[in-house]
Amino acid sequence: MNSSGIDEEISSAIMEVALSLDDPAARTAFLDRVFENREAAKHEMTRLLEATDGAATFFLEAREQRAKVTATILSETQHGRLAIPPRFIDDDAPPEKLGPYRLIARLGEGGGGVVYEAEQDRPIRRRVALKIVRMDVENRHALARFDIERQALALMDHPNIAKVFDAGTTPSGRPYFAMELVTGEPITSYCNRHKLDSVARLELFVLVCNAIQHAHQKGVIHRDIKPSNVIVTFQDGVHVPKIIDFGIAKSSQAAAGEAITAHDQFFGTPAYMSPEQVALTGIDVDTRSDIFSLGVLLYELLTGATPIDSSTLPDPTFSQIRKSLLTWETLRPSEILAKLPPENLRELATERSTDSASLVAFVKGDLDWIVMMALEKNRTRRYQTANGLATDIKRFLAYQPIAARPPSRVYVLAKFVRRNRLAFGAAVILVMLLITGLAITAAMYEHERKSAIEQVRLKNVAQAARNEENRLRKQADARSNVARAAFLLDQGRTDEADELRKEYPLSSIEPSLEAAAVFRSLGDWNAEHGRWDQAVQCYRLLRQANRQDSPQKILQGDDLMAIGAALLKEDQAEYLAFRDEVMERYTPATGTQKAEHLLKVCLIHPANEPLLGQLRRDVEMLGDPRQTPCPPWSALSLSLFHLRAGNGPEAMRACGLGLAMPDRKSSCEASLEAVAAMIHAKLGHVALAGEALQRARDLATSCDGKDFERGKPIPPYWFDWTIAELLIKEAGERVEGSSP
Repeated sequence: MNSSGIDEEISSAIMEVALSLDDPAARTAFLDRVFENREAAKHEMTRLLEATDGAATFFLEAREQRAKVTATILSETQHGRLAIPPRFIDDDAPPEKLGPYRLIARLGEGGGGVVYEAEQDRPIRRRVALKIVRMDVENRHALARFDIERQALALMDHPNIAKVFDAGTTPSGRPYFAMELVTGEPITSYCNRHKLDSVARLELFVLVCNAIQHAHQKGVIHRDIKPSNVIVTFQDGVHVPKIIDFGIAKSSQAAAGEAITAHDQFFGTPAYMSPEQVALTGIDVDTRSDIFSLGVLLYELLTGATPIDSSTLPDPTFSQIRKSLLTWETLRPSEILAKLPPENLRELATERSTDSASLVAFVKGDLDWIVMMALEKNRTRRYQTANGLATDIKRFLAYQPIAARPPSRVYVLAKFVRRNRLAFGAAVILVMLLITGLAITAAMYEHERKSAIEQVRLKNVAQAARNEENRLRKQADARSNVARAAFLLDQGRTDEADELRKEYPLSSIEPSLEAAAVFRSLGDWNAEHGRWDQAVQCYRLLRQANRQDSPQKILQGDDLMAIGAALLKEDQAEYLAFRDEVMERYTPATGTQKAEHLLKVCLIHPANEPLLGQLRRDVEMLGDPRQTPCPPWSALSLSLFHLRAGNGPEAMRACGLGLAMPDRKSSCEASLEAVAAMIHAKLGHVALAGEALQRARDLATSCDGKDFERGKPIPPYWFDWTIAELLIKEAGERVEGSSP
């Protein structure tokens, strides 16, 4: 028994519970209950608690002083090494190669180890990060911590956690392990350098929470979450965070006899440690300590500062930080931002790609509550899992209600319920019955309303389907009968065809790819038989139908030449509008034959300089006419271009090239002679122009719409002779001043 009459074992238990209470008011209330009517015992326990806090501060300051003295001694020695190194310093330099790993460069120091960049040459070749523990090989506690880090990393398989590949020992017996080489920069500096907005920062933070949740599910507590241990890289167009350095990780599944943390050892970075990590109460640190560190990281991502006020403590010691964590009231993130000088706030907002007012408005409210719940000193009131914190962030981003709410409202409601338990229970039951009845009634009404709406919708859909079916049937009948009219015309049964055409006029058919063949066939027959008004009507519809097909596919065929020849023969203004559409839709050509068709369609009528400028690319695509699929026609197209451009010698050269080709068609030869007549006239060769014009007219008269090649008859194309007639007419106007 002690001097106050309290058993030592009971006294120790009371002291442990009291130390676990961070709130001074809660601690006082606890002591009042335990030591009711025993003021002396209460006074003695209060003195013990104060002495414990003072002792903790003393040990912390002594530890910091030892660290400063060691750093000073190290800085005064050559290369930062002692002349007679103590046992806990890794005095033997690492070899160039450890197992399959060749050391390349030293990257830095992590929690209790030195990290190197290394290259693995077998069984696969890759770059890795190789960590060698820097400690006394006889220190079983340090070795145990290192083994925990290796096993912790080996347990985890998450895209946002650095993977462990291998483990071993150096020749001097120091353990090492090889892990994924993570390149990048700390999350805070990465976000600032890339000027990520607050939403992007929150999305990155959610990924970090998911990774920590994975570690917790594997029974691992990180205990040192801070920006330098969250490395962000840019991969495949996205920002990817990686959590590294589980060097002070702790297994939450370890047995009591396997604990390795000594009484005077402290792990973590002070500004990011949870109150229970620095309280020295003997209470085990669990996963909620990582939640507090995540809250500090989120605080810094939003405000650019940690919750501890660095303005009053420019260079705080660990003991000062401990006191701050245990006693200071943390300001909300929006309050910190509001207190910043305007120029500092403006710079902070610029780093987040926004303005000062928008940044404060974004953080104020829900984000304040989320951060403050994560930073609760009492861990029972924090988020209990990293997933809970991540879920609240995602709900905030989705404009949904969050779980974090002002605690005072919850407490007031809880006390009200406890005071009026029977009345509240009865009221709840009554309200639930009313709500249930209303919900059932509303659900039935809504079901009936939706059923009626659905019936009307289905009726309208059915009617629309019937209308569409009738329309398609009429279109199919019209196409079938117009196609039959084309067949009758081909058989010479003109009267029957005309009667059928009157019953099913072309206007009853919608221009479509299916109807294009009908328009083409009927248009060709009418053009071949001189029924130009009906031919032009067919080609107008064919022109509309072709707009639904691939431009280069249409340019490859003969439709454009047929449409152009028919329109130019009947209506010059409509041809010019058609030529403008061709220039807009079909240029530039993607092949020699397409280029030949395009030039011929656009140049059978004089052209202006802008149009010729656009066609120069197609002339280049055409190239040497002799290397094209249809050399005579290519020579004609090239000569037309130079004629319209006013280049007489080049036009004559191309024209002569085409006339010298033995496999030219009669229609092509007549067109070339007409072009030659226009070139001679332009060059002042009156006699030669007249001779060429006469040869063109003789060919047109003798062939009479038929076509020949090497003197043998071949199937004619009506538009080839129509183009020849148009060019002969133009040549006659230029040479004689009148049409032929």
